[in-house]
Amino acid sequence: MINSDSDQPSSVEDILETGLLDNWYLVARDTDVDTGPIPLKRLNRNIVLWRGEDRKLLCVEDFCPHRGAKLSVGRVCDGNLACAYHGVQINGNGEFAAIPTEPESPYIGQKAIRHYPVQEAHGAIWVYFAIDEDAEPPELIFPEEFYTGEWSGFVDIRSFECNHGLIRDNQLDPIHGSFLHAGTHALSWGHTAGELGFERTKLGFVVFRKYQQNVNLDRTEVFRYDGCGFWTVTDLQYQEHEGGGTVRLFRSPTPIDRENTLVYNYRLQKRSGWERDLWRFLYKNRVAERGAAVLEQDRVALTTIPADAQQRETLLQLDVGVSHIRRMYRTEAERQFKKITGMISAAAE
Repeated sequence: MINSDSDQPSSVEDILETGLLDNWYLVARDTDVDTGPIPLKRLNRNIVLWRGEDRKLLCVEDFCPHRGAKLSVGRVCDGNLACAYHGVQINGNGEFAAIPTEPESPYIGQKAIRHYPVQEAHGAIWVYFAIDEDAEPPELIFPEEFYTGEWSGFVDIRSFECNHGLIRDNQLDPIHGSFLHAGTHALSWGHTAGELGFERTKLGFVVFRKYQQNVNLDRTEVFRYDGCGFWTVTDLQYQEHEGGGTVRLFRSPTPIDRENTLVYNYRLQKRSGWERDLWRFLYKNRVAERGAAVLEQDRVALTTIPADAQQRETLLQLDVGVSHIRRMYRTEAERQFKKITGMISAAAE
């Protein structure tokens, strides 16, 4: 089963604007959904999350198949979502679970709307947006730092009023830190000039300053696990009065719609014992607020860029990472659109 007509990407550009499919995306904090229902727009789709039996997270499109009212204005009933309009209940598989006005209806048990696989992990809720709803979702995989037990940290989640492609490009642009973030708590040091090096890796690539390391945003790596999207990783050197050491940023934008993006940053540091406790204390009391100020600088700058900027921009040597990630996204979008059109053709035969 593929997307409904209203959700179906109509072109490669459509996929690039609203988000690559067949990927897990962070959609909210794990504390954002108590019982529910909670409406969200992600990848330009209206979805609704709630907790069913045993507080298991469930997610379907926010559309009652009876008359089209949003399920999110209803309530949780026996683990299902009951539409506020006429009480029709939908389960986590997107099936009619109960129809109070017609308890013996033949529709009960039938598939009605799209459902989305959902998981909780590392302080967040992750949803899998598939081309083929019936395909088994891949394992949700994180970078190795999330598994070793040696790293501790926090996730920051906020929204920017711009397309996710601008966030993605910004994250692969280490040079901007010396200008946009000059004077901030963690990025006040180092040279403004610097040629970027570029190296391919097994799962992606690395961009780095050839003449400066471990000072500013000097090295950024991007890699992709199949079905789990792209991860962008950057190290920041913190001063002693902020706990010192290296803070490793893990991030990747989640599209909300064509003009808005959910931006998340996992900040992890490799510490143990009392040093870990000290780092967590300093983060909450000093670093978090200052980090938010840096992100606000990004937000302000990126929201000034017009939607058609790529038609007029002049890329420089410092944009080697930007140009490469754009090619990777386009290649994947072209592959996905070919898959979508093939499935549509097969269904029409």
